[in-house]
Amino acid sequence: MKEILNVRNAIYSIVMLALIAALACGAPTEEESTDTTTAGDSQAQQSQDQPATQPTIAQPSGMTGDSTGSAVSTAPAQPTEAPPESTGVAVQADLRVAITPPYAENLLGWRVGGTNQGILQPMQENLIQRDYQNWAPLPMLASEWSVAPNGQDWTFTLREDVPFHKGDDTFGASDFVFSMQLWSHPESQGGYSDLWDSLLGPEGDERSVIIEELGVASTVEIISDNEMILHLARPELDLLAYASDAFTDPLIYSLAWWEQVGEQGYGADPVGTGPWQFVNYDQGTKLEYERVPYEHWRVTPDFETLTYFFAPEDLTRVAMLRTNETDIAEIPRELQGSIIDEGFAISQSTLPAFMVWVAIGGQYLDDVRDPNDPNTNVLVRRAMNHAIDRDALNEAYFDNKMELMANTGWHPTDPSFNPVWEIPAYDPDMSRQLLAEAGYSEGNGPHAVFLAGNLVGVPELKEIAIPMAEMMKDVGFDIDLTVGEFQPIRSKYRAREMQNTIWTHRTGFWPSWRNLRVYFVSPALAGAVYMTEYPFVEDSYTTYQSSIDLDERLQLLKDMGDFMYDKSATIPLGFLFAEFGINPEVVAEYSVNNSYFGGMKGHEYTKVVRQ
Repeated sequence: MKEILNVRNAIYSIVMLALIAALACGAPTEEESTDTTTAGDSQAQQSQDQPATQPTIAQPSGMTGDSTGSAVSTAPAQPTEAPPESTGVAVQADLRVAITPPYAENLLGWRVGGTNQGILQPMQENLIQRDYQNWAPLPMLASEWSVAPNGQDWTFTLREDVPFHKGDDTFGASDFVFSMQLWSHPESQGGYSDLWDSLLGPEGDERSVIIEELGVASTVEIISDNEMILHLARPELDLLAYASDAFTDPLIYSLAWWEQVGEQGYGADPVGTGPWQFVNYDQGTKLEYERVPYEHWRVTPDFETLTYFFAPEDLTRVAMLRTNETDIAEIPRELQGSIIDEGFAISQSTLPAFMVWVAIGGQYLDDVRDPNDPNTNVLVRRAMNHAIDRDALNEAYFDNKMELMANTGWHPTDPSFNPVWEIPAYDPDMSRQLLAEAGYSEGNGPHAVFLAGNLVGVPELKEIAIPMAEMMKDVGFDIDLTVGEFQPIRSKYRAREMQNTIWTHRTGFWPSWRNLRVYFVSPALAGAVYMTEYPFVEDSYTTYQSSIDLDERLQLLKDMGDFMYDKSATIPLGFLFAEFGINPEVVAEYSVNNSYFGGMKGHEYTKVVRQ
């Protein structure tokens, strides 16, 4: 693997020179700004309102708080003190960020789902905001909340006088209900659309957005424009997390703007309540924002404008940073050393941000399960795991920055993690032996389609598939590798058509309960990435969702973790911090504690260099 890295670096150096020359010739000149506006409060400051009463809910791995959920109200985390205000003249007005493009683009986030909605979060806010130091829920558009002992009835007080970007409308309860209706729309591509439908209702096959008035739902009691009670169909102690900026679906939309311009008009000229407002969108190329022309309730951005440049090639993003065409860029970890040597910096999240693994499809329930699929054989899955040299991949592609993972979905700090779990050892001979036990002879190994595509935050996903495929071939697998775009992969797993297929995947640094619901349950339980479904997990997670008993919930998570580990349900790789290259002559401070959104969000807190 060291030889692979040496060859890759040599190719990189040659191609880099050509790209720099090409980009430098056509790179635009940025005018320096004379703006003297000081930055708003830091991200940690949040609102000055008194934080809400809230239940202790499941927190992401490694964070404080009870990890199993509770219907008991407790005091929320307090915001930290804001840093002193910046002084001086900003060296630049526009913040320019180069990222891996979303695999599906649409300014109506519910139409694309997943991390594609990350590019919309500068202008659209959420009900709840998380604290990036301890992941506790904090007020965002909801200023207070409480939950009844039954875990079903949630009361929210909403922030008053928060304007949408267009018109005279301000955020209220009907906007939240309308947003929930879009999240649960039957045409929604969001990973949580079925979940929101199960919570919002009404009962039956028809969804609220189809049969109920927009902004009105039978399960939501609107007391006033700024107070509402959600009467959920079942207990859901993880509701605050699902409604927070940590997740992809719950962006807030303006009902009044929708009624004024319609869906097509909203998609062409979207609005939100965030500190950035929409300016222009060139599909596949760039998305432009400007800060709102008033003091935003939460934070006033330091930069006047924010531009995302969509650059799919790693070397292109590196060259854009080097030629000052961009100020922040997503840089593969193996290439970060070269830009550091040239005076650029790497911003690393204070918390892990990504979980990386190889999904093993085809482990479905009986309705679509193919018993002849080699992936349904636990011996074959164990052979896959022992065929992979994780240490070599870590060195060659991640600069040894990956914390290796024993069981996909469980970090060692998660309370349901079992310390007896071991990281699968690289053992080609064991792999061959397992294949023989599974009935495969030498030269006639199991066939698998191996797919890889780009996802923001981990640009290495495509690259690691190539050596992994070779490692599996070396022990006897017949691998058909395809490296391309991620959208076709998503379409196939959403349709439960991943029989005889494996693929590289990444998600955020999430608690085990979230990973189980998204990756390891069937459509009946509102899963999102269908690859691994077992009756035991279906029954256990059904009980978990309805339970408000802390001990029972924790034990269920432990039991499901042991089951998934024993089944070798995936090929776990590891955990990564989010890292981006920055130009320190322009960016004074940038934190990428944004989970799997990478550099798409949080730039209202990015600080400009001032002189």
